[in-house]
Amino acid sequence: KDFTERTRFIHSLRLEHLAYDYDNHHLVGNTRDDGSNCGFGGCLYTRPASRDDSFTNVGVRFGFETDFGDDVLYGAISTGFRPPQASELYRLRGGQVVADLDSEELSSVEVGYKTPLLQVAMFYEQTRNLILRDADAFNISNGKTDTFGFEIEGSIEFGTHKLSAATTFARHQYAFGRLATGRETIEDGNEIDTAPRWLGNIRWRTDVSESLSSEFELSMIGEHYVNAANTAEYDGHHVLHWRGQYQVSDNLVTYVRLVNVLDERYADRAD
Repeated sequence: KDFTERTRFIHSLRLEHLAYDYDNHHLVGNTRDDGSNCGFGGCLYTRPASRDDSFTNVGVRFGFETDFGDDVLYGAISTGFRPPQASELYRLRGGQVVADLDSEELSSVEVGYKTPLLQVAMFYEQTRNLILRDADAFNISNGKTDTFGFEIEGSIEFGTHKLSAATTFARHQYAFGRLATGRETIEDGNEIDTAPRWLGNIRWRTDVSESLSSEFELSMIGEHYVNAANTAEYDGHHVLHWRGQYQVSDNLVTYVRLVNVLDERYADRAD
């Protein structure tokens, strides 16, 4: 909705209802298939009894956009959700009989400014009812996280070249304490594992001709913890990639991609 010629009001509403009808055709409890008990502390998994579960969630978004010529100032407040998955509700470990879980809930605030060459944004997010597995291997939903950070993205063209860059700084923290699976101790204020503070990339594209183009991309992931207890760390990496494109004809385009040009040792995921 337009408030003025320059300012627009943005709003959305999402209502979702999800229902599970779990019907167990096997034995209930922490036993072998024949009903006998497992040794060494019990069987790995528990078969829960038949049950019905339902989740009703509402997500909203309110924001604005104001034009300043070709520039745009914007802001938004929003909420989101994620209902528990079937595996989290019914694939239970150890002696857990029922997983009493709530939907994960997200609240966020974002403010940003866009120009034809540069985009800047700041954000803050809170997650509640985070679903995790505790030290008893029980599925629970009492976790909390806080995140704040900023994003910068820009590009510039000169002749047949285009240089683009983007970076994000965000601090993702646990906002609760608990003994988690693997005997890891999560403390309030610990950084979330596998969540780097710094992410970024730089891309340099060259149009050699109307039919031939080349692009180098430098991808960066900053150092981060690889466990919830923050006792082990990955140093991060910088990896260079190259892509080429050639327009053979109006009906045929060929692509070539070379990943990790400098043969850097790195981990796509470190945990």
